[in-house]
Amino acid sequence: MPNAVDSLIKDRISSFVQELDQLVRKSTLEALSSILTNGTAPVRRGRPAGSGRGPGRPKGSGRGGNRGGNVEEAAAKIVAHVQANDGQGIGAIASAAAIPLPLAKKAAIQMLASGALKKSGQKRGTIYHVGSGKPAKAKRAKRSKGRGRKRKAA
Repeated sequence: MPNAVDSLIKDRISSFVQELDQLVRKSTLEALSSILTNGTAPVRRGRPAGSGRGPGRPKGSGRGGNRGGNVEEAAAKIVAHVQANDGQGIGAIASAAAIPLPLAKKAAIQMLASGALKKSGQKRGTIYHVGSGKPAKAKRAKRSKGRGRKRKAA
């Protein structure tokens, strides 16, 4: 008895697979014939071919770009804002002065080097203050406490 049920199940599965195969082939033939008669391809989603950025990046879109403004103008806005509001981070300064953040960072680096600004804190905790106008001193490199140095025997 189990063999008769097994063979019946296998026969139905094979007939279902054959019917499904015929439907897929029919659908494919209909799609191809409609393309050939209309002369157009089906609508494709996404960006049209050739409209992408292509190789490389356009000018002004990377770190080296100007990002929408003059550094000197941005520096003047930043100094004016820092004089009025001492002790803020670069993100708050840039948004208050309506300057793009990358341009504000670039201007701040130049003003730190020239002495127009000074900073305190580290990394995300960096806040800016009005500088003395003297260029910042170069920091000495820290010596590492590596394995290379050994004590002399006494």
